Amino acid sequence: MPKVSVIIPTHNRAEYLRCAIESVLKQTFKDLEIIVVDDNSTDNTAEVVKRFEDRQIKYIRKNANKGPSAARNTAISVSTGKYIAFLDDDDEWVPNKLQRQIELLDRCQPNICGVYSNRLVLDKSTNQLISGNPQADKLRGNLLYQLLTGSPIHTSTVLLRKKCLDKVGFFDETMFYMEDRDLWIRLSVKWAFEYIDDPLSIAYVHKQGHLSESLAGQTAGREKLLQRYNKLFSEDKKSWSKLHLLQGAQYCQLNNMQKGRKNILKGIKIDPLNFKAYLHLLSSILGQSTYQFLRKTFRISR
Repeated sequence: MPKVSVIIPTHNRAEYLRCAIESVLKQTFKDLEIIVVDDNSTDNTAEVVKRFEDRQIKYIRKNANKGPSAARNTAISVSTGKYIAFLDDDDEWVPNKLQRQIELLDRCQPNICGVYSNRLVLDKSTNQLISGNPQADKLRGNLLYQLLTGSPIHTSTVLLRKKCLDKVGFFDETMFYMEDRDLWIRLSVKWAFEYIDDPLSIAYVHKQGHLSESLAGQTAGREKLLQRYNKLFSEDKKSWSKLHLLQGAQYCQLNNMQKGRKNILKGIKIDPLNFKAYLHLLSSILGQSTYQFLRKTFRISR
C-alpha cells in the first residue's frame, strides 16, 4: 500500500488538470497513489488523465455532477494510504511538498492530525504574484477558534492522517462552500495542526474562477457553520459578533436586506460595543444602492 493518497477532484478543467497531475508526479516523495475523481465533466478530462499511462493514477468518473465534497469523499473511500493529501484541479505543488510534510508529520505526536503550509497565489496568464500568507507562521497548534472566524488552511496545502478523517467523518456533501472549513473545525475539536511556513503549493487565479468567489455561496456556507457550531461561536463573543456582521454585510450586498439586518442586529446584541455594526445597520435601512455606496465610501465591509 502507498503511504500517501493524493486526491484530485475535477470538473471541466482539463486544461489545468494536466499541470496539477504533473506536479504530483514530479514530487521527490514517490510512495503515493493519485486518485482523480471526474465529477461528470463534459470536456476532455478523461483523455487528459489517460495520456499519463501511469499506474499510480486511479481515474474514477461519476455519472452525475455532485460537487467537490462528494468527489473528494469518493476518493477517500477507495484510498489506501496512511496519509491523505488534497489537490484542487487548478492548483499545483512544488516538488518537495509531500517530502517536507511527511517528514514533519512522521515526527509529530498523535495529537497532531495533519500539516498544512503556506502557499502562493499567482495570476495564471502572467504568472505574477498576487498574494502569499505571511502571517500564517503563527497559526499552528489548536486552530479551533481561529477557524471559527476565518480559515488559514487551504485545501491544497494539507496532509492529514487518514485515521483522523475516519473518526470525524469526511466532507459534508450538502455544502458547496466552506465545506473544507467545516472539516477543519471538526478535526480541530479533537486535534491540533502543524504548519510549514514555506509556500509548498501554488494557487492560480484564472478565467474560469473559483467556487469560493461566489458571494451567495459564501453566505450559504457560513449560514450552515453558524447553525452547526453556534455553541462554539458563542464562547468568543467579539468574533461571534463580527461573523454575524460579515454575514449581514454580504446579505445586504446580495440585496437581501431583511436577512442582512437580522444578522447585523444579532451582531449588535452579542457585542453592543461593535460600533461598525451600527453603520451597517443604518446603511441597510436606506436601501441597497445607498448601502453599497456608504459601504465602499467609508470602507465598512466588515
